[in-house]
Amino acid sequence: MIAVIDDHHTQAIQQSDQPVRDRSDGFVWPTTIDSATGNVHLPLGESIDALIMHAGFAGEVNNFLARHMLRTPVIVVPGDPDDWIFLTQPRTTMRQSSWDDLIRIGVGWKRRGDTILLPAVCHVENGVRWLQRPQPNMTLPPWTAVAGAARLTSSLRGRR
Repeated sequence: MIAVIDDHHTQAIQQSDQPVRDRSDGFVWPTTIDSATGNVHLPLGESIDALIMHAGFAGEVNNFLARHMLRTPVIVVPGDPDDWIFLTQPRTTMRQSSWDDLIRIGVGWKRRGDTILLPAVCHVENGVRWLQRPQPNMTLPPWTAVAGAARLTSSLRGRR
């Protein structure tokens, strides 16, 4: 069973027997909690979206964003290599050539309405974790800013 929880107080009352998940920092993200596992899922497409990249390249993109004073929450999904999920504002319209570039350089995304697992408050061995936690009252960067950073970083690496 999955329950939609939008209020922290309601979440605490309804889910008091389940592990506490990282959502207590004042964020107003529409999450769902799986009552069987206690996992917190974030639906993508309406208020938040995400871009997914492999760790090495993603580190360069994250560095590029930081140099340009853009900070985005990043979730690490274990794998070989790890995937990094950059949380953004909802995606916007782009030219087909931009989408083609993202595919070519290995940047992925989920369909609108898909969900991603949010990391637990405490570090879980071999589980998803925050590389960069969201900050209270943080405005997520635009989808196009992160997509553009990936495209520019790819160009700088000579992937064109």
